[in-house]
This record gives sequence, C-alpha cells and structure tokens, in this order.
Amino acid sequence: MATEVEKLIDDLDNLVKINIDRTHGYQLAAQDIEDLELKNLFASFHKESESFADQLGEIVKHYGQKPSDSGTTAGKLHQTWLDLKAKFVGKDRESILGSCQTGDKAAVEAYDTVLDHDKVKALPEVYALLASHREVIKQDLLLIESLQETYSNS
Repeated sequence: MATEVEKLIDDLDNLVKINIDRTHGYQLAAQDIEDLELKNLFASFHKESESFADQLGEIVKHYGQKPSDSGTTAGKLHQTWLDLKAKFVGKDRESILGSCQTGDKAAVEAYDTVLDHDKVKALPEVYALLASHREVIKQDLLLIESLQETYSNS
C-alpha cells in the first residue's frame, strides 16, 4: 500500500504529465492555426505549461523521484484521435479550440483532485503553487471558451 507521501509524489508527477500534454497540445495548436492572434496565444500557453511542468518536476525531484518526461496515455490517445479526425474533416478554428478546451478541462480537474489531497494541504508552499497553476489554467480555459463562443457566433 502506498504511503501518503508516495501518493502525493504520484499525483504531482501526474500533473507534470498533464502539463506536458498541454505543452504538446498548444504547440500543435499554434502550428495548425492560421490566425496570428491565436497562434501567439497558443504559443504563450505552451510556454506557460513548460514552466508549470518544470516547477512541478522540481518538487518531484525534491522527494527523490525522477519526474516524467512524457505526457499521459489519455493525452496521447486524445492527440491521436485529433490527428485522425483532422485527416477527414480538416483543422478548423472551432475544432482546435474545442481540443484546447477539452485538455484544459481535464487539467483543471486533475489539479482539483490533487488540491484535495490532505498531504498537499499540509504543505502550504506546494498547495499555493498548485492553486496558482490551477487558477491560471482555469483562466486560460475561460478565455478558450469565450473565443470558441465568439467564433461560433460569427
């Protein structure tokens, strides 16, 4: 049975993987979109996710573990599905934004789960970092949803 600390490290490493998924997702979105404003927005989200993964990786290292260097299986499956879908229906702005929305919703949910962990609550610096990441990703999600609504109405 895993100890509370082992569970915490696993949860933190999962957040590393999720941020790697976000990094890959936003990198691809920036490559696939023609709209310069969205390209720049996605590039900034890409850098943000790299930074979050690095910060979380440092915490995992602090606990004596090696942080993951690849994303989640679900993230890889999601990307494979999007690639397949793009071959048949193309890469339009709405589908790219929808993909970003799906990924960020999953990220917020993952952060919520870890923030509920008793051991995280007992570590104020870690909790504050995770809460700040979650808030930034939540704001990104709200922006993506707003953009998606704007573009679907035009």
